[in-house]
Amino acid sequence: MALIKLNELEVEVPDGINVVEAARMHGIEVPHYCYHPGLSSPANCRMCLVEPHVFFPPAGKVVPDRQLATGCTAVIKTAPPDRKLDGKFDYIVQTDSPRVKKAREDILEFLLVHHPLDCPVCDQAGECDLQDFSYRHGHDKSRYVEVKNVPPKKDLGPDVLLYSTRCIVCTRCIRFCDEVAGSGELGLIQRGSHDEIDIPRAHNGAPLQLLDNKLAGNVVDICPVGALISKDFLFKSRPWFMKKVNSVCPGCSVGCNITVEFKEDGVYRLKPRFHADINEHWMCDDGRLGYEYVNSEDRLQIPMKRENDGLTPTSWEDVLKLIADELSAAEAESIVVIGSAQGTNEENYLLMKLAHDVLKTDRIGLFGRKAGEEHKFPQFTIEADKNPNTRGARDMLGASTNGNETAATVVEGDLLWESLSGAKVVYLVNGAPDRPLTETERTALEDVEFLIVQDIFLSDAAQLADIVLPSTAFTEKDGSFTNSAGWVQRIHKATDPPGEARIDWEIIQQVAKRLAGEFEYHFAGEIAAEIAAAVPGYSEATHQQIGDGGVKLQEV
Repeated sequence: MALIKLNELEVEVPDGINVVEAARMHGIEVPHYCYHPGLSSPANCRMCLVEPHVFFPPAGKVVPDRQLATGCTAVIKTAPPDRKLDGKFDYIVQTDSPRVKKAREDILEFLLVHHPLDCPVCDQAGECDLQDFSYRHGHDKSRYVEVKNVPPKKDLGPDVLLYSTRCIVCTRCIRFCDEVAGSGELGLIQRGSHDEIDIPRAHNGAPLQLLDNKLAGNVVDICPVGALISKDFLFKSRPWFMKKVNSVCPGCSVGCNITVEFKEDGVYRLKPRFHADINEHWMCDDGRLGYEYVNSEDRLQIPMKRENDGLTPTSWEDVLKLIADELSAAEAESIVVIGSAQGTNEENYLLMKLAHDVLKTDRIGLFGRKAGEEHKFPQFTIEADKNPNTRGARDMLGASTNGNETAATVVEGDLLWESLSGAKVVYLVNGAPDRPLTETERTALEDVEFLIVQDIFLSDAAQLADIVLPSTAFTEKDGSFTNSAGWVQRIHKATDPPGEARIDWEIIQQVAKRLAGEFEYHFAGEIAAEIAAAVPGYSEATHQQIGDGGVKLQEV
């Protein structure tokens, strides 16, 4: 650790940290545009200028350096004893001296020379660094009276627009494509005050995503102004009208940390949230844009039962009675319970308890999205497993209520459908909105005498069911997922389920109680506490301990 004097504060900071981050650690804002903690530091915007101090031998004292330094490249290190400033400090720096303030004002005035005054119609308004820093660090007026440059608006692919008039050429987007995605689509054209971000001719003007850049949406997140815009979010909402909750992307087993931004009428966008060990600052476009099904008008909203070769809406009381009657009449060895790799740990744990403790069956399976392609980038990976909780579902379904032995072998893949032979009743929890059935899978389910499907859409599986139970998407419930690397992470409820749809674990509990199961949980955290006590490796995975950062599974 290095001891520094930061303005009037005497604080310790880690060796190797830059001034921008050191100041941020202690609640001091050093404004910046080109700097981003996940990218290299070119120091080209000059907005983060600070005033370091040096020892001046003739005067025998520490004085401000003759030149201001860029805070993003000024790295703090422990100094040798004979180089300590004032006898004890490794570094002394001012972030708010008159020289610094004047330099920031001048830089902001320069950056705004050609910037349009279109904040009222700009999507970035309300979360714009240029807007905020202009207010906190800039002049109250511009002296520029000449005609502004008006470069063209550009379409950079299926979800990315570039409003070139707003661009301050910080080059974050260029460095992201070079360093994180490794695709290198973007570059600078023209020179001087006519600089523009564009796709160089070497790529024949191909759109950003069509160059196999599945991370392209991140350039919108890291743009500090309103230059790079998401077509999906364009003109949808002002940020101050939306609420936010922390969650986990359900798109694959990486488990990217995200924020869900929503209003009463649905989810509006997903954005990545920093986690040093999982996704850093990034997420893929498949996950970013894969939330629309949550808002779909085709969502299941009411229970249904099969009558006259068709599914008819009915009441919860009716379907729960029918389920209880069928399960009570069936022999334990003829019942199969199938959990979901899209479901939470809490839901799958209750399914295991339903099967093991109430139905007395050891026929347990796991269902989820089919595997897709794995995509590797220099600093990011999209995994082939397109389910957020395959590992957690296996742990929960294969656990036992006493924690000493596994309840059953969890059957997956082709073996799952083979295992349905002779099944009288199958209780299947789906939750994968776009999961089609193969002919083999369809035939296996058609041969079941009584099929119960818990789902969020009238999916291929639900269309074959005798009972359909409307359940919830990941934005409509609390719980936890375990990613492929063993991180247990929280999801939080944002929106209410549509119609009469119910939270999955509550449905499972109601089924169990109809069969005299002693289930009495009031919220998902209670189930997580029981998991921590019963499931090997999960002893630290209570909701309080998971928090927003997650906990790593313990070795068992």
